[in-house]
Amino acid sequence: MIDQDRDRGEVTATVAMLPVIFVALLFVVQFGLTYYARQVLAGAAQDGAAAAARLDASAAEGQALTETLIGEAGSALLDSYDVTVDSDGEIVTVSAAGEVISILPFFGSLTVEASASASVEDFDGQGAP
Repeated sequence: MIDQDRDRGEVTATVAMLPVIFVALLFVVQFGLTYYARQVLAGAAQDGAAAAARLDASAAEGQALTETLIGEAGSALLDSYDVTVDSDGEIVTVSAAGEVISILPFFGSLTVEASASASVEDFDGQGAP
């Protein structure tokens, strides 16, 4: 009879902890989605900057490649995204930003950003001034 009294309330405590554990698990998954979305944007921005910096390439080519890569790898992760390309003739910078999907209804949307730069290729022939 004494053993039954010690177990009393154990189920209630366990059931009360389940929502806390579930929400903590959702936070971990949300963090993982956000981190992966940032990696997708960073990789796409790096490839887009490299494409735009190639000899005889345009900034539009880098932007198109970046948008294609984000669309293929991040369309399920991002609600929306934006890509901008800036070039001063010597350096091309590709910036990408996006809103990550939220699996937590009370948690606002998270925005991730990434940018990459590359030097524009220039060919000087041998003996050129």
